[in-house]
Amino acid sequence: MPADDAFKAYRYTMLVSSLPHLPPPYTYQHLPITRVQLEQRLALLTREDRHLVDVLERLLVPQRLGHFADDNTLISQANALLTALPAQCQAHVWLQWWLTLNGLGAALALRQRGGDTPGALSALPGVGRQLARAWSHPDFHLAHRYPYLERLAEAVASGRADTMERGLIDIAWAYFHRERAVNPCGLEAIMLYLYRWWLLSRAAPRDPDIARERFLRWVDTLPARDPFTDHEATAP
Repeated sequence: MPADDAFKAYRYTMLVSSLPHLPPPYTYQHLPITRVQLEQRLALLTREDRHLVDVLERLLVPQRLGHFADDNTLISQANALLTALPAQCQAHVWLQWWLTLNGLGAALALRQRGGDTPGALSALPGVGRQLARAWSHPDFHLAHRYPYLERLAEAVASGRADTMERGLIDIAWAYFHRERAVNPCGLEAIMLYLYRWWLLSRAAPRDPDIARERFLRWVDTLPARDPFTDHEATAP
């Protein structure tokens, strides 16, 4: 193995080894690793791999799960990234799966709001044309290919944004939790970890029970007496 490749393998092994276990969404008190700590770990990536991670994150993370907002630019960028990735590599497979899940959720929501065509969603890789062909069918004739579609449709039918997002997060977590990187200390392993971390970071601020627990714990840390009012009450 060339020296540069050996050094890269060493750095990536260090990176993966430093990443803490990620619990399922909605089952934790706080993220096991903060954004700042994660950035420190990602500094071990090569410039080329870090650029790929940044492109992927800019594409996926700013969008709330399931909301494409009829954004032609977003879908165009997604297609461009898919084209740049080898079709059989794990990065390509995971990205297309993620886009399909979110695209189907967006299509169901759009149709529920009265949309009579998929609009920009017809350009989605893999399923866009089928959405246009079978727009009026309850599952777009895609349930046989995507078993999660029935559950996703139920979440969308609730009419609640939080229910839809939780459904998306649960479906995505189940998928990425089952996936395994071919190289357990390569870029794919790091990307798989990031997908899971992004899901956790999106779930964290939207769980009212955790927010309530955090608030109560914060209240418990407050002093029983307010030193400022006590001083004013006892002042001569």
